[in-house]
Amino acid sequence: MDFDAALSFLRMEIDKIVKGRFPVPPGFLEGHVKEGSGISKILEMSLAERLVRHLETIYGTNQDHGHALKTDFEEWYPKRKEEINLYFWRRLQKYWLDHSVLPVQVVVSVDNVTDEIVGYLGDPQESKSWRRRGLVMGHVQSGKTTNYSALIAKAADAGYRVIIVLAGLTNSLRYQTQVRLDQTFVGKSSLGDAVTSVIYPVSYVFSGVEGECPGIRHPYCGTTQVSDFNVGKATGIGAAEGNFADPILFVTKKHEKVLEQLAGWLRGLRQGGQIDGPMLLIDDEADNASINTAKDPGATTRINARIRELLDCSRRSSYVGYTATPFANIFIDPDTNDEMLKNDLFPENFIKSLEPPDNYIGAEKIFSENGELYDVCVRPIPDDYQDLLPLKHKSGDWVKELPQSLKDAVFEYALFRSLRTLSEEGDRHSAMLVNVSRFNAIQQQVHDEIYRLLQDLKAAVDVWATSSDWRRSELLSRLHEVWLREYQIYSEFNWDEVRGVLKRAISSIEVRLVNMRGGGLDYAKAPESGLHIIAVGGLALSRGLTLEGLAVSYVLRNVGAADTLLQMGRWFGYRPRYEKLCRIHATRDMLGDFREVSDSVEELRDDLVRMERMGLTPDQFGLKVRQSPTGIAITAANKMRAAKPLLIALDLSIRHLQAYELFNSNDINRKHIDAVTSLVAVLNSDLSDRRVNDKSAFVWSGVSVSVVKELLQKFKLPQLEFALSNEDRSLALDYISDRATGELASWDIAIPFKRSGSLKIPLSIEGADGVICRDRYSGVPKSDDPDVVKITEKNIVADAAPNDLMYGERGAALDNRINEIRAEDPQISPEKSCLLSRQRPLLVIHLFDFRLDPARADGKELKFQAGLPVVTLSLAFPSTKVPPKPREYAISVRMAQLLKQQLDEAQADEELFYE
Repeated sequence: MDFDAALSFLRMEIDKIVKGRFPVPPGFLEGHVKEGSGISKILEMSLAERLVRHLETIYGTNQDHGHALKTDFEEWYPKRKEEINLYFWRRLQKYWLDHSVLPVQVVVSVDNVTDEIVGYLGDPQESKSWRRRGLVMGHVQSGKTTNYSALIAKAADAGYRVIIVLAGLTNSLRYQTQVRLDQTFVGKSSLGDAVTSVIYPVSYVFSGVEGECPGIRHPYCGTTQVSDFNVGKATGIGAAEGNFADPILFVTKKHEKVLEQLAGWLRGLRQGGQIDGPMLLIDDEADNASINTAKDPGATTRINARIRELLDCSRRSSYVGYTATPFANIFIDPDTNDEMLKNDLFPENFIKSLEPPDNYIGAEKIFSENGELYDVCVRPIPDDYQDLLPLKHKSGDWVKELPQSLKDAVFEYALFRSLRTLSEEGDRHSAMLVNVSRFNAIQQQVHDEIYRLLQDLKAAVDVWATSSDWRRSELLSRLHEVWLREYQIYSEFNWDEVRGVLKRAISSIEVRLVNMRGGGLDYAKAPESGLHIIAVGGLALSRGLTLEGLAVSYVLRNVGAADTLLQMGRWFGYRPRYEKLCRIHATRDMLGDFREVSDSVEELRDDLVRMERMGLTPDQFGLKVRQSPTGIAITAANKMRAAKPLLIALDLSIRHLQAYELFNSNDINRKHIDAVTSLVAVLNSDLSDRRVNDKSAFVWSGVSVSVVKELLQKFKLPQLEFALSNEDRSLALDYISDRATGELASWDIAIPFKRSGSLKIPLSIEGADGVICRDRYSGVPKSDDPDVVKITEKNIVADAAPNDLMYGERGAALDNRINEIRAEDPQISPEKSCLLSRQRPLLVIHLFDFRLDPARADGKELKFQAGLPVVTLSLAFPSTKVPPKPREYAISVRMAQLLKQQLDEAQADEELFYE
């Protein structure tokens, strides 16, 4: 029986049974397909299994509605929804459901969420002038385009007539966005030619539906799949101001001249005055439209100005930015909160945080502390690239050969294609990503080398794949090694079966250059057998562009900016039933940094949830972003361009600040040991009555803040929050000082230990004779700073929460508070629940038997004295009611180095774009 016919029949049966109750119970779908359906007896087992897998993605997925901060919200949309002819939305909704494009519950969630967002926009029937500004925070590769496709459809139905979508910096991303909106909103290919236009399936979903008008409506398109906006073609649209019978859609890239022409054309409709609108402007990758995203601030300042001019073309306009990385300068650039609100792109009216469906593979499942897919999918790249593709290289360098790790990654993709073919899913789009340089010339050479390798592999497969003598082929033997190492334990198929389909699986693989000079990706014109590509590029692969079915990623980039780093996570997305076959290759430093940045973003999302419960507003969240450590790093790096002191306010509330970076210096470490020894002497003599019993640490409770501050001033640590300025101040010290007479006046101090090991704690404390230092044996040298080492690749000093966060308050009272918080928010992390429950701040002094991981030492050695522990600190802060106080910092040489490192590579791709 045909797969599509069987699927359609089963869906009709299941819809009648479940009647909108989702997700369906475990085992229901398998039982229905194999036993309960009217076609169960005529389905072959392999087809039945495939149908079950597909149906599980439709009926077995759930999605929450997210969270929002808002101001002056007037619920106009729910009141008017029944009166609105929701033509564009209802046909898109029916298309998604009828064609199984999205799981049912995802369609339900998108419907509810976009109802909410439309309500935050200006009411098109309100005739007086208005402006609304908002932000939607999604996740990388999680469906932001799906969300704003629905938003555009509903806005058009409600009465918005000018709709502009800013679709990134590149032609390939603009084209991809135009095609997606043509398929979901316009209903036909916007080729600018009525003869060659293709009518998409969304246009026909109402055919034969009783009560529906047989006519098909298509909005005007001011841009096409072939070209961006230009005035010459716009004059042929035939629309005059105030006479937009149907909406008009523009999909443009963020290019100064293009946006300037569009603004001029819109102004020309009213002889230079404002049009009535109403206008909706969607800013995709909104953090990439801020004013200081390149070393030359003029480049992005011009784009920012053009966006404001566009919005000013209409006296009724709504701006909605979409981003997965909310570190944009719309939050963090101004020195004051008032200045931030005056920024025309600041989302003063609402911020909506989207939740991905539960089948989304993102940072939590891969990079979090308990990420179940990290060991399965992530492969740190060995140092075989350093002579062939070094991180620091020039455009004119010669790529003599590919690193073996990259060759093996290509072989992984070939094996992935074979396994998907064996699973009868070989016709679905798939991709491999190769991002090893920001220079087009280097990308071209890498493309050519991969092309040669792929042709050699295809030739070897033609001759040897089905031969019993396949071991005589060097390439087939290497492919077999990769099979044994990567896929054998995760596959239901064996090597002989893989060999049998290799030729069919890899014959359709192409190598594509995806950059400013190379071509884009046209999934709309893909053959029925799917598009299977190895995409080689830089900027286009780092921001926004979707690679359908991405399976293998190989990334060699030295990235400093948090938002750029996170956007490189093209490997996130949806991998139903084959997530364990996907592979991510990146340097250990990049993987560690990625984990840290991912945690920072999740902290911001957690902050938004708490602020929503407190009824706080977007400007208060914007302030929170600016005062986060990540925000500080970006703000400070931007302001390095100006010869003036840095104005910084740091918020450390509900944070466990861990000093995971250390100077690789025996002299510095010796001074830290001496400082801790002196502190212990004071605790023993003057504060012995504050000693608290604990089985895993020496603990003192209720210690004066002055003792903590004195210790911090004796520590020399490289991290931004701890780095001492020329005045012996640091961000952490000033945060503590601002609360020293109130919230942070009294501290708990803990020195954790263990009972077995080789290195004794060298401190004179009662009971210290029988305890041992903890060990940390996975240290790494910091690649961009030869004087610094990191404690672990996870950038974590303490033991897993809540263990090290309970010292001084351990007991029933703390346990009860933690349980109450977890009951209220089951998704909250153990660390966050403990910090929210603590009454006092905590200083943890960590003494380690510390070593570098031999596999990652890169020939570097520790300079610490043998037999002495390495000392570092962590600080646990409860919540605060004291607003962070902005302070000027005359930065030290060390802090200048830190910020310069972040600035050097922060937006290198964007620089290339503007060259």
